Amino acid sequence: MHMKENVKIFLIALILGMAVAFFLSYKFQDEVAFALNPEVTYFYIGTYNNMDDASTKAYQYPNSLIYENDGLYQVVIGVYQDKSIIALMSSYFQDKNISFYQEQMKVNSTFLKEIANYELLIKASDSSYYESINASLLNLFDEYIKANN
Repeated sequence: MHMKENVKIFLIALILGMAVAFFLSYKFQDEVAFALNPEVTYFYIGTYNNMDDASTKAYQYPNSLIYENDGLYQVVIGVYQDKSIIALMSSYFQDKNISFYQEQMKVNSTFLKEIANYELLIKASDSSYYESINASLLNLFDEYIKANN
């Protein structure tokens, strides 16, 4: 009899532990991903072999920057970490008939924390403010690239 009670208690504790673990992982999944996977998704409108072609393309998009990556020049129009912001800004650029590509980049947690504030602004703002918020994000990204390359 004593063994059955121990098994019952063990099973109840196991089920409770699994339920709490599931709840916490669901509730904090973005924070865990933030810590374990420090990546951003950047949107770019083209990749070029030389700076002149990239500059010509960037000139057409006032809020863009040129990111040099292994001898290739990408014209970047946005950089985001939050999945909902990535989806929102994808839709925003598509509504503006801008064709773009996405790529991931590993970054440090300090940079992620800095862009998180701008992403909160995007979430809380009307789309008429996206351009100015996005310009600030791109400036931050530019500073990050210059400091870490």
